[in-house]
Amino acid sequence: MMMTKGKVSDSKYSISGIIPVCFVISIMLLVVNDLCGQTLQPHRFEREQKNSDDYYHVISLKEEGLALFRERDKYKGNNRIWELLLLDTTLQEKKVVELEIKERYKMIGYEVAPGALFLLYRTGETNKNDFELIRIKLPGEETNRYSIKPDLDFKLTHFSKAGDSFVFGGYVNNEPAVFLYELSSGLIKVVSGLFQKDTELVDLRTNQNQTFNIVLVDRGSKGERDVIFRTYTTGGELLLEDKVPIEENITLQAGITSTLEREELMVLGTWGEKNSKQSTGFFALPVDPFGDQKILRVDFGKLRHYVDYLNPKRAEKIKEQSRLASERGEIPNFINYVMPFKVTEYKEGYLLLAEVYSPSSNLNPYYSSPYYYNPYSYGGYGFNPYYPGYYYPGMSRMYRPYQPYGNNSKSADEIKTNETVIVAFDAKGKVIWDQSIKLDEVKMASVEQASDFCISGSKLTMLYKKESELKIKSVVLPEDSVVEATEKIKTNDPVDDIRSEKDYEGGVKQWYNNTFYVWGYQTIRNVTKEDRVRDVFYINKVVVH
Repeated sequence: MMMTKGKVSDSKYSISGIIPVCFVISIMLLVVNDLCGQTLQPHRFEREQKNSDDYYHVISLKEEGLALFRERDKYKGNNRIWELLLLDTTLQEKKVVELEIKERYKMIGYEVAPGALFLLYRTGETNKNDFELIRIKLPGEETNRYSIKPDLDFKLTHFSKAGDSFVFGGYVNNEPAVFLYELSSGLIKVVSGLFQKDTELVDLRTNQNQTFNIVLVDRGSKGERDVIFRTYTTGGELLLEDKVPIEENITLQAGITSTLEREELMVLGTWGEKNSKQSTGFFALPVDPFGDQKILRVDFGKLRHYVDYLNPKRAEKIKEQSRLASERGEIPNFINYVMPFKVTEYKEGYLLLAEVYSPSSNLNPYYSSPYYYNPYSYGGYGFNPYYPGYYYPGMSRMYRPYQPYGNNSKSADEIKTNETVIVAFDAKGKVIWDQSIKLDEVKMASVEQASDFCISGSKLTMLYKKESELKIKSVVLPEDSVVEATEKIKTNDPVDDIRSEKDYEGGVKQWYNNTFYVWGYQTIRNVTKEDRVRDVFYINKVVVH
């Protein structure tokens, strides 16, 4: 492990001629090890990957393991075979399930619930939005298929399970709409009161008690604009509504709701100047239908570590400009492309994970995909940003189509992710602290989460993958003590030589507690084997202490 020290401690050590130097070094190593802890890679899964094979999509089942899913170049009658491979938490194969899916069906979503995995397919063409939902009983047995045919010209953007129902969010004639599909009865119910012009469905998310939240933002150009938060029962009855005015000169761009792990409800996201494609800062909206609360905003320059990825002189200039703008009652001029991906609830409040990225000037075909339809093109891309699932159960999840593994050409539409930032908010929406990790030229095929984190007590650990290396940053809060480390992704055989790692595929995700999984595609050389060079798909389990 290569290690570079940040501000490890403010303590100073005095060395007298009596105390051996090695003793002092030992003490310093103990301090570093206590801060950075230990990173273990106890298990690895490998599968040979041929040029004609599709990529695996990795689905976290939390403590039930992982699900690997891909389309195969294999047919049975008029149906195509899809492979579902289930692994336990030691990355041992539990079961392989082959699903027969009609050739014209397109995989567009999935949802995880205790003991079950649900796969959502669109059965028609782009302008035909009927669906088929497949239920897989874990550890691996197809049990039901549900045909869902809403009598609407419905463009799907959100999909989540709430109790015995599935909640579908999207648009009908560019107006937000939500309908429920009840598994037990097969009935479809349209949630009333949503069809509003110039309004965006920003978020739809299931709470821990199986109610669900939606967030609507008024995108109109005239008159007073509001952000609307609503919570519904699993049957679609309105439980509460909170409507808060948006200041005239700003816009709320993207938002994520909490899920009632705590007693309070919160919406966290990004804001910017009205009509701006880029963000100026983060906002917090504590939900209180019985009070007159305001949207709490903080610009990037007011955060302690947000601008750490820039050179120090520019970072200090941005912070000074932010201070001066605040004194004059103005909006600072520093803006970024920022995507919020994840809200985690913890004992002191809420943690928001967001990433700073640089988009290509060309439009990536994923962004204009009908799977991600949104008439309000946040970021100028015309897609609805999905926040991949980390809560269990009940999250919106959408599936990105694969490209052939043999396609090694560099994408002209790549996204460069520059930084991950974690911002902590208290129960009232006030910023407690922020931390960040600079990403070393991480390139993605689309706007996708590039890193992840876990928090244990006062220690925050952030991870990301750069080619075949793990980049790790550990921070002790609130002292702000930092250690950064680089660790190679381990193989099963010490003789294995990783020759290359495929661009744009793979990553790191928090799995459960202090455990992560890292995955990707490698070309490995091993001179002791008959087949000296092999291409593999891999997953490594990573545990931090």
